[in-house]
Amino acid sequence: MSLALNDLLICCRQLEHDRATERRKEVEKFKRLIRDPETVQHLDRHSDSKQSKYLNWDAVFRFLQKYVQKETECLRTAKPSVSASTQATRQKKMQEISSLVKYFIKCANKRAPRLKCQELLNYIMDTVKDSFNGAVYGADCSNILLKDVLSVRKYWCEISQQQWLELFSVYFSLYLKPAQDINRVLVARIIHAVTKGCCSQTDGLNSKFLDFFSKAIQHARQEKSSAGLNHILAAFITFLKTLAVNFRIRVCQLGDEILPTLLYIWTQHRLNDSLKEVIIELFQLQIYVHHPKGAKTQEKGAYESSKWKSILYNLYDLLINEISHIGSRGKYSSGSRNVAVKENLIELMADICHQIFNEDTRSLEISQSYPTTQREFNDYSAPCKKKKIELGWEVIKDHLQKSQSDFDLVPWLQITTQLISKYPSSFPNCELSPLLMILYQLLPQHRHGERTPYVLRCLTEVALCQGKKANLEGSQKSDLLKFWIKIWSLTFRGISSEQIQAENFGLLGAIIQGSLIEVDREFWKLFTGSACRPSCPAVCCLTLAMTICVVPETVKTGVEQSTCEVNRSCSSKELMMKWLLLSQLEDDFEDRTELPPVLHRFV
Repeated sequence: MSLALNDLLICCRQLEHDRATERRKEVEKFKRLIRDPETVQHLDRHSDSKQSKYLNWDAVFRFLQKYVQKETECLRTAKPSVSASTQATRQKKMQEISSLVKYFIKCANKRAPRLKCQELLNYIMDTVKDSFNGAVYGADCSNILLKDVLSVRKYWCEISQQQWLELFSVYFSLYLKPAQDINRVLVARIIHAVTKGCCSQTDGLNSKFLDFFSKAIQHARQEKSSAGLNHILAAFITFLKTLAVNFRIRVCQLGDEILPTLLYIWTQHRLNDSLKEVIIELFQLQIYVHHPKGAKTQEKGAYESSKWKSILYNLYDLLINEISHIGSRGKYSSGSRNVAVKENLIELMADICHQIFNEDTRSLEISQSYPTTQREFNDYSAPCKKKKIELGWEVIKDHLQKSQSDFDLVPWLQITTQLISKYPSSFPNCELSPLLMILYQLLPQHRHGERTPYVLRCLTEVALCQGKKANLEGSQKSDLLKFWIKIWSLTFRGISSEQIQAENFGLLGAIIQGSLIEVDREFWKLFTGSACRPSCPAVCCLTLAMTICVVPETVKTGVEQSTCEVNRSCSSKELMMKWLLLSQLEDDFEDRTELPPVLHRFV
C-alpha cells in the first residue's frame, strides 16, 4: 500500500474513535487527503479494478458512514432541553456532518461515478426512513439522491425494480406528509425523476400507485398549495404515457376522475406559468387518449362518457377566459409583449373546438364539472352552478370581427389556423365564404401590423382546405373565386415586404396548389426580374408552380433586350435560371460541384 493510502487508512480508523475530540481532529485531515492528487489516483485505480483487498472509494465511504453514525448517536442521546447557544452548536454540527458527506461524494465521483450505486442508495434510504436521521439529514440526503444518483445514467441501470418502487413509495409518502419542514418542491422533483426511472428501467409502475397521484392533487386542492405540483403532474404524465399503451380505458377513467380537480385549481388558485404549462400538457394527453386521431364518436374509436363531455365544455370555457385574460394583460402592460399565444394552448383549444363544435348547436347551458365549495366537494349531490356558453364557428367569426386590438385578434387567428390545418375535413363548406370575407377585410387594414402574418397564415390554411373539397357547388365556387382573385392581388403586391415575404409566398403557393385561380404571366415575371430576390420561400413557391402549372414559353420583361441578343429571345425558363444564379445566392453556389436540388427541376 502506498504511503498516501496508508495515511488515509489511519485517518479513517481514527474517524471511528470513541472520543468525539479525536474524531473531530481527523475531519480536516480526511478532507485534505481525499482531494490529494496521489491519493485520488490510487483510489480511482483500485475502484476501477474492483479489487476489494485494496482501499478504494467504497471502503472509505463505509468508514465515513460509521463516523456519521457515531456523531448522530451523540446528537440523539443529548439532552433535549438546552440553551439556544447549545442548540445552535448542535445545528452547526449537523450541517458539518452533511457537508462532509456531500463533499466526499463529490470528490469520489468528480471524474466518473466510482462509488457503488447500492452503497449510496442504502445510505440514503436508511437515513430518510429513520425518523431521527430523516429529520436531521433528510433534506441533504434527498439532494444527494437527486443530484448524485438519479442524474447519473450509469446508476439507473444498477437500481433494481424493487428499489425504484421503494423510492417512489417512500418519497410520495413524504410529499403527502403534513409536516411543515418538508421541502415539497425537492421531494416532487425526486418523484418526477424516480417515475421516469420506473417507466424506462422496469416493467413500469403498478396501477395501484395511481392513488398517490390522486391524493397529491386533492392535497393541493384542499391546502391551496401548489408547491411542487408541476413536478408531480409531470411525473403523472410520464406514468400515463407508459400506461396508455396497454390500459387506455383506465387512463381515460383516471382523467375523468382527476381533471375536474385540476379545473378547480386553475380557476380558484393563482397558478404560475410553469404549472399552467404542465396542466395544459396533461389535458392535451387526455384529449389524445380519449380521441385518438381526433375521433369524435365511439365507432371511430373515441372514449365517450357524460363526465368527459362536461370536462370538455368546462375546459373550453376556461380556455376562452384564459385567452381573453392573456390578451388583456398584453394590452395594458407597459413595454412590448408578444401578441401571439403559446402554441400548446392554441393546439389544445383547437382540439377541443373540433370535439364540441356542432352545426346544430349554437349555445349550451353547462354545469361545472368540479365542486367550488367545501359543501359541494363533500356532497356530490349538491347542485353545481349553471352557465351558458356559445359554441360553433359563429364564436370564432365573432371574435375575428369584433376584435380591434392585435392582442385580442391574433389568438383567434391562431386558433382558426390550427383548427383548419389539423381538421380540414371538419371545416363546414358553408363557412368558407363567410370566413374568407372576414379574413379578406382584415388583410388590407394593417398591412404592416403585427396581425398581418397571422392573417396570411390563416388564409393559407383556408386555401389548402378548399383545395381538398371536391363537393363544392358551382355558385359557391364562383363566389369564392371572386374573393381569391382579390386576395391574390393584395398578396402579390405585398411580395416586396421582406418581413412577411415568407407568408405571402406561402399563400400564393397554397392558392396555386388548390387551383383556386388561374396563374397569369405577372406571377412568372416575379422570377425573371428584380421585383424580388431569390429566397427559400420564393424558390419553393416557384417550384410548386412549375410542378402544377404550365410555364409560358416567354414572358415580356424589361431586361430581356439587355440580356439577350436582339435576334434571339430568351425563354422564360432561361430567365428564371439567370434569376436564380445571378443572385445573392451566387456565393453559396461557388463551391458546389453540382446543382442544388431545387434547380434540378429546371434542367
